Amino acid sequence: MNVFVFTPIYRIEPETLRALLALENDGPLTVHLQRDNPHADGRENITHQYRCGRRAMLAGAYDAMLVIESDIIPPPDTIARLVALKADVAYGHYVFRSATPVSNVFERYPGQPRNEGESLSVWPKKYKKARKQGQVECSGAGLGCALIQRAVLERFDFHHPADDGGYCDTWFNRDVLRAGLVQRADMNLECGHKDVDGTVLWPS
Repeated sequence: MNVFVFTPIYRIEPETLRALLALENDGPLTVHLQRDNPHADGRENITHQYRCGRRAMLAGAYDAMLVIESDIIPPPDTIARLVALKADVAYGHYVFRSATPVSNVFERYPGQPRNEGESLSVWPKKYKKARKQGQVECSGAGLGCALIQRAVLERFDFHHPADDGGYCDTWFNRDVLRAGLVQRADMNLECGHKDVDGTVLWPS
């Protein structure tokens, strides 16, 4: 698989940079560090960065785009493990920066859901079961560590409604969910998430 690794940058952590350079892949691997923040509004900058990354990926002969955000620390075998999920969008596991860390992997409801549900970590029994199972269906959440197949990016661009407080990753994952595409996560593909105070948070 020819993989385009995309990292949108506001600030980049040294641990993230080292992890990007340590990523393994059996095929070609391109690492694209995107730093272009022309707007005063942070949300506008994030959407702009993701749109630039998408255009760069689609301009090349890449099979998939691996998003690693600039404060995420993925393991070297991330690509192989995400490819093994055989999903339209595959996710690594990390926790959001918050007083009580919350998993980025959201429960996927049965059938053809339009609601992305809640983080599995909100429900201890479901979270424990998912951790034991390893590979799980999900509805996604953040794109801190996500492998997105080319066909998905050909179909969907990144956006956020002007009257909504959500970021473009929320709306992208929602588009993927509502289109009925396959979203899976490897609950044991643990990524660090570095906070602004230097603390690195890990799934527990």
